[in-house]
Amino acid sequence: MIFACDLDQTLIYSRRSMGPMEESELVPVEKYEGEDLSFMTRTAYARLRELSREIDFVPTTTRIYEQYERIHGLTGDIRIRYAIVSNGGRVLVDGRTDAQWDGMIRQAVRSGAASGEEAKALFDRLADASWVLKERYCDELFYAVVVNREEIPGGWMEELAGELARMGWNCSLQGRKVYLVPDPVSKGAAVRYVKELAGASFVFAAGDSLLDESMLRVADEAMAPGHGELFRNYAGKDERGIRFAGRSGILASEDILEAAANCRKEAGHTR
Repeated sequence: MIFACDLDQTLIYSRRSMGPMEESELVPVEKYEGEDLSFMTRTAYARLRELSREIDFVPTTTRIYEQYERIHGLTGDIRIRYAIVSNGGRVLVDGRTDAQWDGMIRQAVRSGAASGEEAKALFDRLADASWVLKERYCDELFYAVVVNREEIPGGWMEELAGELARMGWNCSLQGRKVYLVPDPVSKGAAVRYVKELAGASFVFAAGDSLLDESMLRVADEAMAPGHGELFRNYAGKDERGIRFAGRSGILASEDILEAAANCRKEAGHTR
């Protein structure tokens, strides 16, 4: 069994995103420039540690490799053989880039989508420079653009999505970042690939955003927190097989890990 799980605002949380929580119940899992940035609850951390010994836990994140490496809490006690970073653009096996997947995904992008320059030019044409703060071209695959979210006009994301779709790209608004992603780069495609690598027969997946939806659709069981893009889009209702946690914020991670553990026990799934 594979447990493919998004990280930010699904499994790990910043102080801004976690909601009310006693400090004594938190485990720091990410540090940057001497500051603790992300946390898990003690309960969630203990459940993940136990679960990773029984099945393949696969961190699946839009973060690039260097940002993923900052999460020190996913080393040591947590067993990880496979990881997916760059929104599916890179697969790691024992911490190293899988060359076969790297070649496959870059060829798919070249042949199946407009260039990054064309997608960014479209964004620049539709956006107002006054609320665009900075941008990053990640792994030469997709863009992450930091914006003043409050200043984005109503309906603007829908307009952007419609225009990008004609170019073989999609978009997502998460926190203060707008992501522009070519269609071949997806968590779902990467999860299918890792499933084959691991020889697994079952996938439990969890995530909170539209960028996670592709992996939830390829999973045998799928779950989302009681917050985020998916929760807002589907009004918290079970939508085409996605189960929603009963809680939001950092406590949703406990619900997700409990559901993954119960799934393993009920079906008898192991590695």
